Amino acid sequence: MQQCRKQKGRRILDTLDYYKKLVDFLGQVLGEHGEVVLRDCRKPNHDIIAIANGHVSGRTVGAPITDFTLSVLANEEWKEKDYVVNYVGKAAPNKNLRSSTFFIREEGELIGQLCINIDMGPYEQVMNTIRALSGIGLIHGLDTEGVVCEGPVENFSADVTGDMMSKAVVQVVGSSDAIVRERLTQEDRIQIVEGLNQAGLFQIKGAVSQVAEYLYCSEASVYRYLAKIQRKL
Repeated sequence: MQQCRKQKGRRILDTLDYYKKLVDFLGQVLGEHGEVVLRDCRKPNHDIIAIANGHVSGRTVGAPITDFTLSVLANEEWKEKDYVVNYVGKAAPNKNLRSSTFFIREEGELIGQLCINIDMGPYEQVMNTIRALSGIGLIHGLDTEGVVCEGPVENFSADVTGDMMSKAVVQVVGSSDAIVRERLTQEDRIQIVEGLNQAGLFQIKGAVSQVAEYLYCSEASVYRYLAKIQRKL
């Protein structure tokens, strides 16, 4: 059994090493506005194992998992699709990206993701210049603010846990201020934990402790909430 696990681990590493070669290749093909990322989905706390043109999102090797990837893992979307293309990526400060992800499998298991993020800033500048020169923006009723892409939005944040917790609290009680979080009811906390669980946050090591601190409750309480949520499923 142990030998089989070692062999499987070796195969996974070989597969990911192959994709590492593609990262640099695609990075040079796409140019400075195209970021290429290889993720090891077995390591959510620091899942980026190779990156080209990381200045696009400001990330480096060892950066943590994103909210989009957590959602993919939690919802097992990768079982139904080989890839997801042309969804919205958000990077600070106010940078819009066109993002696509290819799912890497090994023996029916999701082991990694090859992601491409295109900085849309230069293209938006060109579009704005064309609109200004052509007067398109003067046409009544025409949306000149750019195309809105339907589908998921991926946030490239250095603190994905903090961002997801804040968003979950706002969705339930309208504010994530500390004084509001201190006054949360048990039902509020259960609803917040349920939302975070659906988003896949608890796949991150140490998430229970962080959520407990953020919601001003004990880790034991968070585990009780999770158990209660599981009983509902």
